[in-house]
Amino acid sequence: MITLKMVQRPNPLDANAAKKFYVTPKNGGEVTLEKLSEVISDRCTLTDVDVLAALTALTKEMTTQLMDGKIVRFGSFGSFQLGLNSQGVDTADEISRSQVKKVHVKFRPGKPIQERLATVKYTLSQEPA
Repeated sequence: MITLKMVQRPNPLDANAAKKFYVTPKNGGEVTLEKLSEVISDRCTLTDVDVLAALTALTKEMTTQLMDGKIVRFGSFGSFQLGLNSQGVDTADEISRSQVKKVHVKFRPGKPIQERLATVKYTLSQEPA
């Protein structure tokens, strides 16, 4: 279950507009690669050290492939690819690499995750944000 918290935010397009209230997911903590390795090792015949080595190698190789401009398909889990934030220009003659403002990784979940997301249940936190 996802716990939601209330936040009040200004309108980024109109600084004079009244702030509005929104819900956002409350952080439920984090899990480390080492902890994931332990949990995964309990579900298979690999030791946690073996799982950690495989996940570390996977992380490095995924990064290498992304930096080469490839889409990394991770089975039914989903896919990863690079995305850009760039500044627009008026004419094709003005196109240049300097338009790139930020590079980020896009994740597109696979069908099993999409199906699970459709069933997520929520609770509203009573704690102040």
